[in-house]
Parts: sequence; structure tokens; C-alpha cells
Amino acid sequence: MPKNLLIILLFSYLTQFVQAQTKLTLDQCLDLLQSQNEDIRQANINILLAEVDVKDAKNAYIPTLSFGAGHSYNLGLAFDQVAGQLITGNKWSNNANANISTRATLFQGFALRNKLKQSLIGLESKEVQKNRLEQSLKLELLAKYFEAAANKSLHQTSLRQLQFAQEQLNQEQTKFQLETNTLVDVAQAESQVASSELTGIVNMTSYTNSLVALKQLLGLPLTDSVSIENPNLELTTAALLPPGQTSVLDDPTIQLAELSLKQSELHLRYAKGPYYPTVSFSGGYGTNYSSERKDYLTGAYMPFFNQLNQNRNLNFGLSLSVPVFDAFKTKNNINRLKLDLENKQSELNKTKVEREKVLTLAVQEYYKSAKEYQVLQVQYAAQEKNYGAMKERYDIGVTTAMEYNKALLDYNLAEANVIKARYTLMYNGEVIKVLRGEK
Repeated sequence: MPKNLLIILLFSYLTQFVQAQTKLTLDQCLDLLQSQNEDIRQANINILLAEVDVKDAKNAYIPTLSFGAGHSYNLGLAFDQVAGQLITGNKWSNNANANISTRATLFQGFALRNKLKQSLIGLESKEVQKNRLEQSLKLELLAKYFEAAANKSLHQTSLRQLQFAQEQLNQEQTKFQLETNTLVDVAQAESQVASSELTGIVNMTSYTNSLVALKQLLGLPLTDSVSIENPNLELTTAALLPPGQTSVLDDPTIQLAELSLKQSELHLRYAKGPYYPTVSFSGGYGTNYSSERKDYLTGAYMPFFNQLNQNRNLNFGLSLSVPVFDAFKTKNNINRLKLDLENKQSELNKTKVEREKVLTLAVQEYYKSAKEYQVLQVQYAAQEKNYGAMKERYDIGVTTAMEYNKALLDYNLAEANVIKARYTLMYNGEVIKVLRGEK
């Protein structure tokens, strides 16, 4: 008796402790998933890296500009290009130069435009990959959240069942003392209490394990004391698609396959670039100085600033490069990319069928769980009436403890089945919302 009372008090304490923890609703869990999940953080970083690639592709249209300067000393034999003479003997000479130049590619077989398009598609692809990751994590979150909610409700139910079993044991022990029943009846009642205790321990352990997995997914410290709010979602089929109808246009997996197809098309266009000529523009301006430069009229060494003015030079030009023959490398590459394009189209078609199948099965699973929930509710109501009638008969001594225990066991099992079916129905409904992009 003291042992059973201690276990009941322990379960009550654990329940109060759980209720005192910070409670998380389903919407709060979804918000935490967005802000604290490490996989989503990495996906956001990949998007930022893709934005940098887009900036690089846009900057490729801008001409390059460079500046150069130099100064050198030389002792002994050297040819001075600025002075245009050979310097001999044990003599020091020095030279200086400075120039600024620019270069721009005017046409390169549409390579710059295709590269920009590829970077834009790459950015969009990273965003879609993030959406697909979020969808996958949301589905995982729903599974863990509703599993924890079901275990929590089952644990609360097991506490009530333990209380009923304890009350029955007290009655049996009282009857045994009055010699109105046998020791077998007391043993059965004790077995029922032990079974209820074991069920409560299993449900509490399952709930704790579910919380650990949920905190890990949400990026919360495992030492944090949290609990979940029992969801109270509307159990209706009005907002769902009718059986046989699906909508997967916004599915990120399909969008990713479509972007992959577009990338293959751009790769094919890019591969045709070597067939086109390349036109480039270049220009520069500079000047130089030599300690050996002389004035041709006076024969005196020319001053530094006079040389800067007379030695200046300006140049610009256009260059044209036309491909002639590359041993069929471009042709083979184009043929290879055409086959890759056909393969990507086939993958897109397969992905559409597969995602439609996933959504269709999810809808069918929802309707199945809705029917099961309705049937189990009817069964639960019948077992509740049977248990009530059996308890009245047991209290007046018309029925045996064995029959009463069987009715109680059937009632407890029906209640647990209804709890599981209810959370399964809510879970399947939320899964459909996630698959359709509504959540």
C-alpha cells in the first residue's frame, strides 16, 4: 500500500513538473525551427554565397582598369630603351615608368549573358533548396511533435487508470478483510495496479525521449526544461482536396527539377560559345623616365618633368579572335549536353509523378485516419458504457472481479486507441498542408 501510494505521488509530481515547464505550441516550434535550426542557417549562408556569384557575373560587364609604376637602378652594361643607347662602364643609371590601362570584352559568344543567367538560376536554386529543406524539416517536426503530444496524453490517461486500479485494489482488500471475496480477487487487482504503473512509466519515458528529439531538431539545449502544448486542431476534411485531385505546382522538389532543366539549357547555349568570334578592346596611357635621356638639340641631360611630358604615350586597339578548328571538342561537348538535357527532362517528368503520388497517398492516409478515428470513437463510447454498467454490477456484487477487470482493460485500451487515432489524424492533416505549401 505505501509503495503504490508513493508511485502515485511520484507520477503526480512528474506531471506537475511537466506542466511547470515552458510550453511550446506547434506554431512556436515552427518559428524556432526557422530561427535556430543549423541546417536552415547553412542554407541561408548558401543563398548569400549565390548572391555573391550573381554580383560577380554582373561585374564581368565592367571593363577592368589597372595602374602600374616602377623604378630601377642599374650598374654597368645595360641597354636603356628610353634613351635608345647602350650604357657601358662602371656607371649608375636609373629608370622609372608609370602607366594606366583598361581592357573590356565586347563580345564572347554570349558567354557573359549566359553566365549571368546561370548565376541567377543558381541563386533561385539555392532558395528552392532551402524551401525543400524547410519542408523536410517541417514534416520531421510534425512527426516528433505529435508523437510527443500523444505520449503526453497517454501518460496523463495512465495516471487516471492507475488511480482507478488503486481504488479497485482498496475495495478488494476491504472485501477480503470482510471475507466477501478471495485472495485471487486481490491478486488480480494488484496485477492491474502493476500493469497501470508499468504503462505510466513507459508513456513517461516515451514522452521524455520525444522531447529530447524535438529539442535537438529545434536547436534548443538538451538541458532546457520545456514541454509541449496539447494541440487542439480542427478535425475536418472540408479544406482538403477531394480524393484523386492533387496540386503540386508549388512543390520545391519539382521546382528544383525545373531549375535543373533550365541550367542544362543554359549549359548547352554556353557550349556553343566557341563557335562565335571574340572581340576585345584594350587601351592604355603611360610615361617613363631615364637618367641617360639627353636633349637632341642641346646634348644635355633632359630634366625629369620634361621627360614625363615628352615620353608619354597613348594606345588603344581592338582584337578579333575567330575559332577555326578545335578537333571537334565543341561539337562533342554539345552532343553530350543535348543528351544531358533529355535526361533532365525525363527526371522532371518522374519527379512530378512521384510528388503527385506522395500527395495523393497523404490525402488517402488522412481520410483513412479520419474513418479510423470515427470508428474508434464509437468503440470507445461502447466500451465506456460497458465499463460503467460492469462497475455498477461489480459494486453490488453481481459480477466477478475478473469480469470487471476485463471491462476496465477494454475501456483503457479503447481510450488509448482514440488518443493515438486523434493525434494521427491531426498529424496527417498538417502533413498535407506542408506538402501543399500552406504551412
